[in-house]
Amino acid sequence: MLNATITQRIEITPELVVLRVKPDAELSEFHPGQYVALGLYSDAKRPEHFPPEREPLAPGKLIKRAYSIGSSPSVREYLEFYIAIVPDGALTSRLALAKEGDRVFLAPKITGTFTLHDVPADANLVLVSTGTGIAPFMSMLRTPSTWTAGRKISVIHGVRYPKDLAYRDELSQLSSEGTLAYYPIVSREDPSWKGERGHLQKLFERSVVKLNPATDHVFLCGNPAMIDEMEKLLLSQGYVVHSKKTPGNLHLEKYW
Repeated sequence: MLNATITQRIEITPELVVLRVKPDAELSEFHPGQYVALGLYSDAKRPEHFPPEREPLAPGKLIKRAYSIGSSPSVREYLEFYIAIVPDGALTSRLALAKEGDRVFLAPKITGTFTLHDVPADANLVLVSTGTGIAPFMSMLRTPSTWTAGRKISVIHGVRYPKDLAYRDELSQLSSEGTLAYYPIVSREDPSWKGERGHLQKLFERSVVKLNPATDHVFLCGNPAMIDEMEKLLLSQGYVVHSKKTPGNLHLEKYW
């Protein structure tokens, strides 16, 4: 049953879209960093120029995928999702044609432990992401309770091309106000880009971003290869992966 409506579609690039979705029912409470399942039926159309699907789907099948929420819990009108369109992906190839007013499925349960719940109020935050992995960090940054007195926040966002830097204006504005340190980095060659180049791991290896395990909690979200490399680097510097059984200062969310 489709139980929510797309109220806004923002195209970052043809492959990257921000969707704002309003559920029919009252929006569930959630914590910044959590995720929820979004879905469409297999009968929904796909762009004609997209390649065939990886495997055929039965008619009337509900396709669901989990996405981190980018909006703040204080926003009650919609949930925001930052989505990469994969041409042969079951759901996103259908979301490629989604427009304002279209109906979608939104799971009633919002869940996930990639939150600030276990982070001390006086700890600094280092939020590291690739691609659409920046979404849960936007939810955190848009929530007033994240901004505790004296806390320093750094945002590192690695993408392929400058055009992929969604939320760049919003983060640059916070940076210009001295509210946070923003480190965008681009991995592919682009003459228009004058900032940092390469993979974001280099920012830590070169100490462009300085860390202190005694005061900083690091959150990693996005490409599993980036997370694996960063995890090895940070463990060697005294960080401990956080879990319920073993509280630590390194928090991981692999995106695919």
